[in-house]
Amino acid sequence: MQSSSNTQTLDQFIAHIFMGEYEQAMQRCDENVKFVVFRENTDSQVPIYGTHSGKDEGVDFFKNLAKMFEFGDFIMEESIVADNYVIRFGKLAHTVKHTGKVFNSLWSMIVCFNDAGEIELYRMHEDTAALEAAMQISR
Repeated sequence: MQSSSNTQTLDQFIAHIFMGEYEQAMQRCDENVKFVVFRENTDSQVPIYGTHSGKDEGVDFFKNLAKMFEFGDFIMEESIVADNYVIRFGKLAHTVKHTGKVFNSLWSMIVCFNDAGEIELYRMHEDTAALEAAMQISR
């Protein structure tokens, strides 16, 4: 698959997510897509952590994200494209709705595409300590 097509697919996917168009976003994904957020295992205090497999779990994940945050800045600073991967990094500032605290973080995402140009893995990394502080979680 051409890497420019993968970049465009990812841009469209992200645009749909930020507009709350989750079904349209999932149209750019493989049936068995995996969304891995911060860590592979789930966490009772932070419901977005973990691996979310398939389009239905992907929709649920992004709906939960929208319930948790008032989205603010999501700035992409750089993108690296290689074979079937697009790697991006930047910074964000989202407000945690139930605390009113701002979650500031650097972020990176690793996105892998299948040969048909569909997203098959979306792995997001952010500062979990900053997230948990903004959520007022004590461990």
